[in-house]
Amino acid sequence: MRVVLLVGYVALAALGWGRDAIPGVPDLHPRAYTHATTLLFWVFWFMGLVLVVPVLGRAWCGVCPLGWMTDAVGRRGVGLPWPRWISRGWGALVVFGLGVGAVVGTRANLSPHVTAVLVTGVGTLALASALLWRRSAFCRGLCPVGAVLALYGRHAPVAVGPKDPGACRACGRACVATAPEWRRSDWGRWVWFHRWDRGGCPVALEPGRMDAAECLLCLRCLRRCPGENLALWWGRRPSSGDLGPARAVFLGLLLGLVTLALYRTWPAAEVALTPGVRPPAWLRSAWIGVVVPAFLLAVPAALGRTALWLGGRPESPPAGVRPGHAPRTRPFGWRSVLPAFVGPVLGAHGALALVKLNAKAGYLPYLAYDPLGAETYLAVHVSRALAKPDLLVPLAVLRWLALGILGLGILGGARVLVRRWHSPETRQEALWYLPSWLLVSGGLAAALWHWLGG
Repeated sequence: MRVVLLVGYVALAALGWGRDAIPGVPDLHPRAYTHATTLLFWVFWFMGLVLVVPVLGRAWCGVCPLGWMTDAVGRRGVGLPWPRWISRGWGALVVFGLGVGAVVGTRANLSPHVTAVLVTGVGTLALASALLWRRSAFCRGLCPVGAVLALYGRHAPVAVGPKDPGACRACGRACVATAPEWRRSDWGRWVWFHRWDRGGCPVALEPGRMDAAECLLCLRCLRRCPGENLALWWGRRPSSGDLGPARAVFLGLLLGLVTLALYRTWPAAEVALTPGVRPPAWLRSAWIGVVVPAFLLAVPAALGRTALWLGGRPESPPAGVRPGHAPRTRPFGWRSVLPAFVGPVLGAHGALALVKLNAKAGYLPYLAYDPLGAETYLAVHVSRALAKPDLLVPLAVLRWLALGILGLGILGGARVLVRRWHSPETRQEALWYLPSWLLVSGGLAAALWHWLGG
């Protein structure tokens, strides 16, 4: 499957290279939904992942052709250890920011040529990282899609885990080790020994202690476990562990992009939320996509810490500790409550993905006759020889499906928030973040209802 997907990846880049405008057509991007590269990459793959991840988690990472390529090449590269900015996810954040800038600045999602350049650039980055660092550094801390799936996968019911956690603690970590091993194969009277050069986990995660949302679901650890103590579990409790700094910034960027996409369908609210009289388009985009999400996610933590510092607690200093120099206690944090925002963001993104697929999936049959998209565009929009594809699901039904997806995401986030509320250690954080969470959930629901409900 990975070989087939890698061939398809290269084919999409080759088909889109140098193809964008059509002579004699004033439209700048006429092949946006008729060309195989843009339709398959941006509509079916990118939007389809958002709808699949709540059910299958990071299953795509298990069959990703770039991950397989980097893992195979990485065993023969220089093998340098990972820098901290890779292992902590900051590299994926930089790549994601550059990708978003390219999409916004060049409209890559509408241009086959720019999409092909973007696909080629990501593949080159993956190959270069495999030659330089050990294992799969690209999957661990450079892949922006993997970082998005790591956030959304927190609500997935599938995970790899031990049957007996105690056996994992006493194990020699064979599931993570990269050293080859000897294996015996029998075929009738013929017996031979061969070296099994399949390394352990490509991102160096230990199943007994890892965050399930970071697992690639490649299942290699299941095959290497000497005691057969690992299994693929379905129906597990969604992950609610704390978010690291890089993942928190990633969540803010995703919230801004989803909010911006929804509020562009509501110009009156977009203008009302932006300061100034008749603000320019770039200011509205920066305000709604960056400033408002940063305010909603960062201000409650700042206010909570200030209130905790000003109020203090009636407590005498411990014995042997001078007044004013008491040992540090657990500070007011944001990492424990921010996972509650993942649900609404995932729900809104899933609703957008459903609407996009419903509107553009009708172009898929035309690719069998015209993968380059020029003749299809002329037949649909110029000569009217072909009818423009209609919605697969009527708007009256689509409206409630999209709202249902958003509602499920909000319920998932509420579940995390309630769990934090019932914990004495995180109750203060849940209380301070409750208004922001309600504003985010209510604002996304209002914008989606205005768009689809009319």
